[in-house]
Amino acid sequence: MKKGRLKYIIIIVILIIYGSVMYLVFGVSESRERKAATTLLVGDSTVWNYSSRSWMNINTPSLLSNFNWQKFNVYLDNQYFGKYLVWHDDKWYLFDNNKNAVSYQGNLFAYQADFNIDVVNLSTTDITDYTYVNTVLKNHGFDTTVEYTLKSVSKVDFDKDGVLEDFYVISNVFAEDFFPEKYFSFVFMVDNNNIYMLYEDVDKNEGVNGCKPGLYTVADFDNDKDYELILSCAKYSNQTPLMMLYEFKDNAFEIEISNQ
Repeated sequence: MKKGRLKYIIIIVILIIYGSVMYLVFGVSESRERKAATTLLVGDSTVWNYSSRSWMNINTPSLLSNFNWQKFNVYLDNQYFGKYLVWHDDKWYLFDNNKNAVSYQGNLFAYQADFNIDVVNLSTTDITDYTYVNTVLKNHGFDTTVEYTLKSVSKVDFDKDGVLEDFYVISNVFAEDFFPEKYFSFVFMVDNNNIYMLYEDVDKNEGVNGCKPGLYTVADFDNDKDYELILSCAKYSNQTPLMMLYEFKDNAFEIEISNQ
């Protein structure tokens, strides 16, 4: 065999091997994500659909009624509750297979998908070390002796490296026994001593404005093998809470979709 022909064959074989490796590294994951489809029920006010690698709000009565008597995987406060039929009126109601009503309490998260969603059981406690909190407060012009209406930290292995990241949630909105001139609400992650902000809201306090945030659910919602995060933000009285779904891209959190 001529050397030129042998060299040509070797190049083709190398290209085939390289293409196969690249597909296994990137193509399989991309194909899995592209094919993923799911519907999320988040509390009583939010329904999101994911398909063809894009998110969509479902909020009209006619579209919501399409889910009546369909079966969903149901979680309450991020604990698995079971598979139940759902029905929407002023809220989501649950029924067993015989259409008997099932009572429940807690924050509802439910999904219907062509893949299994890994929902994280959040471990949340009061803050004891205010080092990073004080840094955020100072950066936004607040004194570190402020009073809080919310101060919690949740530990989650968000990047799946075996080390827990800390998610801090602090706020002074809707205070009853004190009245700050300005309100604040911050949600941020600390990883390797770096602060990554998810949510920040600062404004003049009028007593009924502002939004009290909280981690709602952490899971891989789009089957890309990375966790996403749903953040809820409660408004004054019975207003519809703000729901936001975040992804972590290029060292920053981005909102993929919200209900408002």
